[in-house]
Amino acid sequence: MNDLRFAFRQMKTLLFTLVVVMLVGCGTTPLSYSGGDGSSHEQAVIIRGAQDTEAGIDAENAWIRQRHAGACKTKQALVSVGRRHHDVITLTLNDGQTKSVYFDITDFFGK
Repeated sequence: MNDLRFAFRQMKTLLFTLVVVMLVGCGTTPLSYSGGDGSSHEQAVIIRGAQDTEAGIDAENAWIRQRHAGACKTKQALVSVGRRHHDVITLTLNDGQTKSVYFDITDFFGK
């Protein structure tokens, strides 16, 4: 069962990479991440290049898969801090611990 989960995660990562490559080939801005490690509002992961909310959410999910493989989203909240908008996503990690990850979504929020 674990081999099947690993293969599925690998396929999803490959598919995401192919989509990004196709978008870059169409002349759109490539997705990138900047900012911090996502541990707080001050250290929020900033998503660059997402053209709309759907692409931004896909980028959040890709970031989570790359850094917390197998984690499950248990909660999501939209929080405004000054003029910035953040998605705060609570994850349940493989070991049962919970962790909140902060994404600065100002660039694509509402598009």
